[in-house]
Amino acid sequence: MSKIILLRHGEVAIENYKNISAKEFGKWIVAYNNADIKSEFSSKEEINNLLNKTDILICSNLKRSIRSIEIFNKTPFKTSAIFNEAELPFSNWNLLKLNPTIWLVFFRILWLFGYSQNCESYKQTKQRAKIATQKLIELSKQNKTILLIGHGIMNKLIQKELILKNWHETKKSKNTNWDYGVFELET
Repeated sequence: MSKIILLRHGEVAIENYKNISAKEFGKWIVAYNNADIKSEFSSKEEINNLLNKTDILICSNLKRSIRSIEIFNKTPFKTSAIFNEAELPFSNWNLLKLNPTIWLVFFRILWLFGYSQNCESYKQTKQRAKIATQKLIELSKQNKTILLIGHGIMNKLIQKELILKNWHETKKSKNTNWDYGVFELET
């Protein structure tokens, strides 16, 4: 039996931002992508046990994914940009200032409807998720248990692809930080 585990990275430790413009939101995205994660969380022992039972650890190239493995002192692990989170669009608007969380939701919804200024489109991201899924499946042919420390949207897109390829979801993820889904395939 092959097993693929999709774990969402730890909570990002980013400073509280005041209201910002849509143009400044682009800088916020960079700050978010370069921020560390909070190293203390309630399921730390459970995640450590999960990592110990894994044949191969994989993460995206984004800092929050890499740091989520490093806090457990687990090496070696593989990184690949193919597993990076779906990018967020942003605009050059300066008229309105909102909390970054509001901008995040606003631009993510626009992105789902095709708006992709300054980022990869939803269609391109779905195609990347198909390639990422195939990469995981190929790795599962040489490793019994694979664990990907990924991201909310990308993990969801990979999950859909695994199910389409007849992998069975044996543990459903709530898509929160440090939560994970498990997918199995009879070999």
